[in-house]
Amino acid sequence: MLKITADVFSGRPNPAWEVSDENEIRATLRELTSGAALLTADTPPGGLGLRGFRLEPHADELASDFGIGSPMYLPVGPQALGPRAAELAERLINLADRGEALTIEGAPALETSATELLTAQLQEVSQLSRSTMTDTDRATPEETVGAEATCFYDRTAFNPGFWNNDATVMRCNNCYNYASNWRTNTFAQPGLGCGSIYQSINCNEVTRAALCDGMHHRFDCFPDSEIPRNLVALVIAPPPAFGNGDYHWFRYHLEGFWGHKPGGTAARNYDNSGVVINNPETANRGPYTIFCGYFYGCNTQRQRIRGFGC
Repeated sequence: MLKITADVFSGRPNPAWEVSDENEIRATLRELTSGAALLTADTPPGGLGLRGFRLEPHADELASDFGIGSPMYLPVGPQALGPRAAELAERLINLADRGEALTIEGAPALETSATELLTAQLQEVSQLSRSTMTDTDRATPEETVGAEATCFYDRTAFNPGFWNNDATVMRCNNCYNYASNWRTNTFAQPGLGCGSIYQSINCNEVTRAALCDGMHHRFDCFPDSEIPRNLVALVIAPPPAFGNGDYHWFRYHLEGFWGHKPGGTAARNYDNSGVVINNPETANRGPYTIFCGYFYGCNTQRQRIRGFGC
């Protein structure tokens, strides 16, 4: 049996499926391991949108027969390791219809079929390069949003190693963990900790869930007792181009730029064009085209967040 996970979302759990047809599994692995090396044992940095596919054989003879570790990763788009990556990614996507979809109890369902969502995303990322956009607007958050009130917030130094140096930590913490600066190793979901998870993917609903966890809208101040009060920003990848949607969070750092962590990939401070994020409103965010606004996290909120596990 072979488990395939599409590394496409930043906030919500990624779609995954299991294939049990032994002949199909071996034919697929034979294609993936013949010729140029397209697989890697490490999850590459990637960006927002479809980044690749994680392959996890359930039997050690598969790994041995094809000389691969478990799991392995097929990067696509700008980080692909060869020209055949898109072709073989399409083959993996087609297996979704012939495999068994894996669901997480309590997680909002993927309303669009995984095949439809991933095919559209594969076509999009296969045409992109890191040079397609530049961040020309260097406005700081203070310049972007008027001083409607005087609120103090806290900025920590950018520390990507805290999230990236351990494979389990990197895989099991998402953008909401990063924005909250709290490792739960459960792929935290807005609203789950307070018992009222988002019911759809849009600015109003994800905001409602995050406020339920304890976040505040910007300029709704927290007292010093809630230090650290992180300044964060929320964006949405809307349906139907991105299935039934996804969310993504950024966090403002001491150095004056914004950091983020797309799903189970590495934390970084640059956008989909490889440009340092000085303004999340104008950065290249790929399919996350809707900017929802700025918020404050707090100590109570970050200790409340929960996820479905990893």
